[in-house]
Amino acid sequence: MIAPHKSQASNSTAKTRLKKILFRLEKVHPDAKLALDFKNPLELLIALMLAAQARDDLVNQVTAELFKNFRSAADYAKAPPADLERTIGKINFYRNKARSIHNCCRELVARFGGKVPDNLDDLVSLSGVGRKTANIVLGNAFGRQTIGVDTHVMRLSQRLGFTKQIDPDKIEADLMTIVPEKQRVRFCHLMQYHGRRVCLAKKPNCRECTIEKLCPFPGKVK
Repeated sequence: MIAPHKSQASNSTAKTRLKKILFRLEKVHPDAKLALDFKNPLELLIALMLAAQARDDLVNQVTAELFKNFRSAADYAKAPPADLERTIGKINFYRNKARSIHNCCRELVARFGGKVPDNLDDLVSLSGVGRKTANIVLGNAFGRQTIGVDTHVMRLSQRLGFTKQIDPDKIEADLMTIVPEKQRVRFCHLMQYHGRRVCLAKKPNCRECTIEKLCPFPGKVK
């Protein structure tokens, strides 16, 4: 019998441990979902552009009014930047974000008939849209099994020993090899909720962590 290659064996071990982790997190966070409110791909794209370095709850407050006044990509494209700025003024870097949204929506109208494209290459070609944002849109608005590496997915994947990378694209590549295809979006939601509620950035609450025994993080808080 031929012994498995070292990387194959470690991958198999990681998959087994991940399966146990997801099972436990499902019990603790059955309500896990994307924290941003949206009803269609355009709303999610705009919300994600606003969410950079901003609290999700604040973004949801702002978009509640924004989405009533701007219902299509053409609405954003035609609006003077000052109108957008007034509506999103509570958000960090609101002037830059208003400009990015305006430019992105102009491109949506000019190149895609005002529709948000449903593939990665077209999404990342838009102004202000990176790979993380594109993957989150594809996973949550179009039902694709993608992994969007936000700050929580990054931090927990590193602490759990599923990646040693610090570059989000490389982290995504590592995770794609071990996270079951049908659970990739769910994996992100569970990482996000566990990261907000338990595995905090500055001081993880290891005593209350349901996956503490499955976690190799050397900086555990006793």
